[in-house]
Amino acid sequence: MDAPTLSISIWGIYVLLIGVFLIFVPSKTLTIFGHEKPKDHWVRVVGIITISLGYFYLNSAQNEVYSFYWASIYARIAGLIGFTGLVIFKIAKPKIILFGLIDALGATWTLLTLIHLE
Repeated sequence: MDAPTLSISIWGIYVLLIGVFLIFVPSKTLTIFGHEKPKDHWVRVVGIITISLGYFYLNSAQNEVYSFYWASIYARIAGLIGFTGLVIFKIAKPKIILFGLIDALGATWTLLTLIHLE
């Protein structure tokens, strides 16, 4: 397994696990990151979507879909920008930027592995 594929595989496992935690222990998962306990079912809906996203990462790694690797870099950086925008417009608390930073770090790792592969 080459470095970009390893990066995407590990990211896929991370995303999949976050989804599982959001479904089965949403209160614990959110409070670990300093967010309020959920008051309705939507966090579990996000967990289901997150599991699907994790599957996409793992499937792309299994099939070495490099175009997906590149697309994921842009999408994960956009996540940081989007979370930052939510904070700037006072829609979310600044703690949400932590998720964006984790996304950006993962994207940077994937980017560096792809650059070194060329």
